Amino acid sequence: MSWLIDGSNVLGRLRLPRESDAAKRELVTLLSRFARARRVKVACYFDGPEPASFAKHLGSVSVIFSGQRSADDLIVARVGSGTSWNVVTSDQALAARVAGRRITIVSPATFAQELERLPSEGEGSVSADDWASWFSDPKNRDGF
Repeated sequence: MSWLIDGSNVLGRLRLPRESDAAKRELVTLLSRFARARRVKVACYFDGPEPASFAKHLGSVSVIFSGQRSADDLIVARVGSGTSWNVVTSDQALAARVAGRRITIVSPATFAQELERLPSEGEGSVSADDWASWFSDPKNRDGF
């Protein structure tokens, strides 16, 4: 089962500034640890344009910026392309838009608890596959 993350909602729950590129990078790093520990794929969606030098992949995490559209619209489109998704959001309108499909809505509070239970950084650290994926994205060669 794959995970679709409403990045702004999770940033808010973690009490990180939603407009901060550094906070978004911190969230993506946490999501990479989550994906590696759970052996799942994660797509994290943020509203707005992609910042300069922001990687599109970190391990099994894809990062998508919505540009002129809303992140909610992109999540709805992605849910429509498959089944068995976990969608992390506190947005009731988004949850209503994806209702009736084979998905599970997970609150950012519940997901934050999952992130807190992750092994510490030294346990099961970054794998060779994660590094290969990371360096395959040209934007990561100058820093994440």
